[in-house]
Amino acid sequence: MTGPILIADLGGTNLRFALTDGQTTREESSMEGDRFASLDDAVGAYLAKIGRETQPERAIFAVAGPSDAETMVFTNRDWTVPVAPLRSRFRLKQLAVVNDFAAVAYALPHLTPDDYRTVGAERTARPGAMVAIGPGTGLGVGLVVPGDGGFKVVPGEGGHATLPAQNGLEERVIGYLRNLHGHVSAERALSGAGLADLHDAVCAVEDLPARRLDAAAIVAEGATDPGCREALGLFTDFLATVAGDLALTAGASGGVFIAGGMVPKLGDLFDGGRFRRRFTAKGRLAGYLDPIPVRLITHREPALLGLSRSAEAILRNDLDTSV
Repeated sequence: MTGPILIADLGGTNLRFALTDGQTTREESSMEGDRFASLDDAVGAYLAKIGRETQPERAIFAVAGPSDAETMVFTNRDWTVPVAPLRSRFRLKQLAVVNDFAAVAYALPHLTPDDYRTVGAERTARPGAMVAIGPGTGLGVGLVVPGDGGFKVVPGEGGHATLPAQNGLEERVIGYLRNLHGHVSAERALSGAGLADLHDAVCAVEDLPARRLDAAAIVAEGATDPGCREALGLFTDFLATVAGDLALTAGASGGVFIAGGMVPKLGDLFDGGRFRRRFTAKGRLAGYLDPIPVRLITHREPALLGLSRSAEAILRNDLDTSV
């Protein structure tokens, strides 16, 4: 089966579409999800934009939520989308559904040094597993493990694992978040809404003036306001703790890669040295983590890169993909 493949990175905030031939992408377009009442409307708008002569017969959708081949469920958007009617409406002969951070994970073996920068101390990657973690509207996690002559992507919902505390302040902050949410997952702190809640928690437990700020305002005032500065420090520490736990669990000698929309926007407010110190703060296993590199992905669309380079393998349901 030939012809272009429609690929889409369907996040909690933005919907990114492109066509691919299995190597390169074209007709890339990013749309705000709030513009559309349904995923059908968004797909229709994209296809109308690129024109009828290029209508694809195959598609891969990466979804920010626990979706499968029958239903797409968006964790941070009120959409539950049955796959079969969508495939029928757009006359797709194939429609594969993957986790959004599985799509990022597919990109990791294809990243070059131009596609990332080092966080903290420089380290050399060794053969082995790689981890992707990304705070944005939610918190995405993806895993790449080596296979016979290639690699395998393991999707999951690691962003919803329980958030741990490492000191008294963090225990009080997590207690505040528990009163808000019940279960305090990593995503409850490591996301846009999570940063806002971290700021509220810091102000409450440290008796600072209470004022509700969104993530953008916290970043804007991060260099001058004590509550914003403390919230951003907690965000860095929590992200490093979770990333270190993932690296231990996966044996991620190939590196930990930070993706998502939040960290690049922090600029100098993201302290790479602080992150690195907390990342390795695992007691007797600090020496195990010390050689593992941490990279901040700077590639503009890593999920689309991953979907593009592994498109044929995904469509034939062959998740063992050669590099």
